[in-house]
Amino acid sequence: MASSFKLPKNSFQEAKLRRVYEAKDFDNNGYVSTNDYETWGKIAAEKVGLEMDDETKGYWVTAGQSYFGNTKSFDDWIDYFNAFLENNPDNYEEISRDINANVFKAIDSNKDGVVSVAEYKAVVTAIFPDLTDDDVEYGFNMIDEDGDGVLSQEEVATAWLRYYYDEEDTEYKHFYGRWDEKSRGGSIWTWLTSSCYE
Repeated sequence: MASSFKLPKNSFQEAKLRRVYEAKDFDNNGYVSTNDYETWGKIAAEKVGLEMDDETKGYWVTAGQSYFGNTKSFDDWIDYFNAFLENNPDNYEEISRDINANVFKAIDSNKDGVVSVAEYKAVVTAIFPDLTDDDVEYGFNMIDEDGDGVLSQEEVATAWLRYYYDEEDTEYKHFYGRWDEKSRGGSIWTWLTSSCYE
C-alpha cells in the first residue's frame, strides 16, 4: 500500500525523531553527518573492545549518507525524509530495509550474523550514555521477537521501521533502549510539555 503520510505528522512523532536526531549529532554542529555516524561506530566498537575496521567504517558511513544525505538541520532532514516517501510511495519500506542492512552489518561488530546484547548495548549507549542496563535490556527484548537472545537482521529492520514510521506511541519507541526521564533527551511528555511553553 502506498504511503500517504509525511513526517513528522504529530507532536509525538516529532519528539521521537528529534530526540534521536540530536543524540546522533556527536560534534554538536546542529546536524547529523557521515562524520557523526563514523564517530558513533568508533564509540560502539570501543565499547565491545574492538577497533573499527575499514569494512565496518564503510557500513557506518553508508548508513549515515543513506539516512541523512547532505541535510544541515532537523527540518532539512524531515524534508529529505518526506521527499524519499513521496518518490517511493509503494516500496519505501522495502528500500528502507535494504538501507538498514548496512546498519545491521555495522552493529554486528563480530560479524557472526546476529546482534548480541553486548553489541546492541554498545550502539545504544554510545548515543544515550545514561541508559541503565535495565533500559538496554528492555529495548533489546522488545526487538527480540522470537526471544532467542540475539537479534536477527529481520528483527532489527522491523523495529527500526516501526520506530521511524509509526505515528502512534507504541513499544517501538524503545528501539534505542527504554525511553524515559533517565535517558538522554528526556521523556516524550517532558519534551512535549516544555516545548508547549517556549
